[in-house]
Amino acid sequence: MKKLSELQDFFYENIYPDLEFLELKRIEIYTYLKKVAISLFVITCIVFYSLLEIIPNTFDLLIICLIGSVGIFTFIYKMKVSGYSSLFKDQVIEELVKFVSDSLRYNKTSMISEHEYRLSSLFPQSVDRYSGDDLVVGKVDGVDIRFSEVHSEVKKKGNKGKTYWQTIFRGLFFVADFNKHFQGKTLVLPDKSEKLFGSFSHFFQSFSSRGELVKMDNPEFEKEFVVYSDDQIEARYILSHSLMASILEYRKLIGSNIFISFVGSNIYIAIRFKQRLFEPKIYKKVTSFDEVKFYFEILSLTTDIVKHLNLDKKLWSKR
Repeated sequence: MKKLSELQDFFYENIYPDLEFLELKRIEIYTYLKKVAISLFVITCIVFYSLLEIIPNTFDLLIICLIGSVGIFTFIYKMKVSGYSSLFKDQVIEELVKFVSDSLRYNKTSMISEHEYRLSSLFPQSVDRYSGDDLVVGKVDGVDIRFSEVHSEVKKKGNKGKTYWQTIFRGLFFVADFNKHFQGKTLVLPDKSEKLFGSFSHFFQSFSSRGELVKMDNPEFEKEFVVYSDDQIEARYILSHSLMASILEYRKLIGSNIFISFVGSNIYIAIRFKQRLFEPKIYKKVTSFDEVKFYFEILSLTTDIVKHLNLDKKLWSKR
């Protein structure tokens, strides 16, 4: 992993000189959006008081006005920020990817395919809407990797018949060659039941449709994860003591829920994040080193999966 001092030098020598135009653009958009927000607030108040006689239910009227104003602001925000975001990714994110490793290629509009997402078997729910961006592809220490942001959703119906979108997964989706062909599927999932039911959790886990429950001989790992597999022997073969320790260490380091599967000859890792990771923050200076440091840390933590899980050791040969 590159040192922070190296990143600072790289930022001020290679990225910072080209950010003046981008910063002026950010200020222009931010100022415009503030004016829009104030205008919408005033208009919403006027409309609210004007319609009080027509719609006597104050709460319903307030909700209608708020939904309308938020919807309008969101549309304007996306329209104004999209071009700025594209320029930002060209001048900042793409340069950071190159800095992390010359062997990596970045495509701001591409993503891990829905086909690969389904192949992972990590999220079995049917997907009604699938999107993503910021694809990174290449080799790290001789291991083929690819990852991108992914957002999968399912359409739901509420109590009053209104449809809404429910997130299945949002975050980084990582794929790497494990250098071994697996006969079955092995899933390593966050263990919610262990925290709720303690020693009784195995009773509930055994009824899962994800596969056969595999009990691991690492108490700390058992508290954090639940393992399902088509092949008990293969699952224990894959999840060695060192790999379980590495997964635990990486889980603590990333500070977010991770989902892992071993399918075909690949390892799939989904890291849940609530926010978009590589989008510029319109309310912060684009010239801020702290912001660039955040993007760099996300990229480094993701590419360092290879080292953390010893994928570069090639402990097995494909067969």
